Amino acid sequence: MSSNHFQKARRLTAAAIAVMALSSCASVTSRHQPLPQVTLEQLELPTLSTTELARWPQEGWWRNYSDETLNQLIEQAFTGSPNLQVLGTRVASADAIADGTKKLQYPTGGVKLSLNGQQYTENYIYPPTLGGTWQELGLLAANFSWDLDLWGKKRAQYKATLGQAAAARFEYEAARLAIASNIVALHAQLSSLETRGSTLSEQIALQNQLKQRWLEREQAGLQATQNSLQIDIVIGQLLQLQATLNAQREIGRAQLAALIGLTPAQLPNISASSDWRTLTLPSTIPVDLLGKRADIAAQRHLIEASVQNVKAAKAEFYPNINLNVNVGFQALGLDRLFKSSSQFAAVEPAISLPIFSGAALNSNLLMKQATLDSTIAQYNQTVYQAISDAHQQLASHRESGARLSQQQRILASQSKLSQLANERYRQGISPQMEYLMMQSAQLRERDSLEAAYAARRVQEAKLATSLGTGFDELWNKP
Repeated sequence: MSSNHFQKARRLTAAAIAVMALSSCASVTSRHQPLPQVTLEQLELPTLSTTELARWPQEGWWRNYSDETLNQLIEQAFTGSPNLQVLGTRVASADAIADGTKKLQYPTGGVKLSLNGQQYTENYIYPPTLGGTWQELGLLAANFSWDLDLWGKKRAQYKATLGQAAAARFEYEAARLAIASNIVALHAQLSSLETRGSTLSEQIALQNQLKQRWLEREQAGLQATQNSLQIDIVIGQLLQLQATLNAQREIGRAQLAALIGLTPAQLPNISASSDWRTLTLPSTIPVDLLGKRADIAAQRHLIEASVQNVKAAKAEFYPNINLNVNVGFQALGLDRLFKSSSQFAAVEPAISLPIFSGAALNSNLLMKQATLDSTIAQYNQTVYQAISDAHQQLASHRESGARLSQQQRILASQSKLSQLANERYRQGISPQMEYLMMQSAQLRERDSLEAAYAARRVQEAKLATSLGTGFDELWNKP
């Protein structure tokens, strides 16, 4: 294109902009004040000391339990969980939408090449030099189109899709941590059930032994039949409990397998735990919580996306220019196609004036503003729910710790009583039935202790999840 053509194009574009500037834009009829977001000052949460901050759960907190089977199950879930796969596709879709929206800001264009021949009739409108001749026609043209986006509509739309993509990633992270927490809980319960099942078998065997002793006394006429019948009832109750524990084990395995993306038959055996080590977690709920929870972070990004969508809706009220440029060569006769005299150029500034679209544009803006308010309200609700959840889990964590401590004390005392009863029996001071009953009571307390260990670990997992872990590795996730 010659410099003369460029000057003409500039004059056309400048004229279009001048026309646009003098034209009226659609008027905004709504006056909107977004809902206020909850602030840190409103929450009045304490800040953590350095010591307490060091107790905050970190990425992979479950590895502190030093259980290789548990670690492998969680890693397998991170790669094979159907729930995470669904959310992973949403992340990929959101990223693709953001990338596509970004490219809408770029100029578009193409190249056209056309070569054809034609025999012109002598008896038509063509001049004598053309009529009755065979001519070859050639066209090589490039066209470009560029939305100048003078008011930032497309830039705002791109930022909105970036916010939605970030929110999708944080939702993925929240689901990932929830799955890890659920696996820790189910693993603890299954491990506890293994030990409790063995303890229950000991109890049943002991009750059968006790029943036999009572039967011997009853058959000797030393005792009424009441005691053996009572023991028989206890044995029946223990067998009922055994059936319940077996069902819980099968249900737990099915739930765990589904989380990981396996069938129950593919799930490895969960062995009884001999090491119920604990996590060191914060003892208060601080302001840091808002920066650690993935669900809160997701809501913040959704607010930013809604803000940008409102900006894009407002930009539609103003005129806009789409610049179309066509340049190339066109000639009658291929030998002349690339001569300078065969050049052509066209510049077409297409002006969009939304003068008569005010009603539709205002309706769209009201919808985007309502979505923004809804997103802010959802954020506020998420913040308060997160704080409430963390306080509830902290209270339950303290309770589970206290119950475990007292159960350890109860078992120690019951074990001492069983030991004393055994000594009296061996010395001939008391009958064997007394020792067997004390031993049965000891087994019951041991079972309660095993359940308390599992309950504490379950509660630790819930508290760690409610506190969140931060997002240092978030952007490396699929």
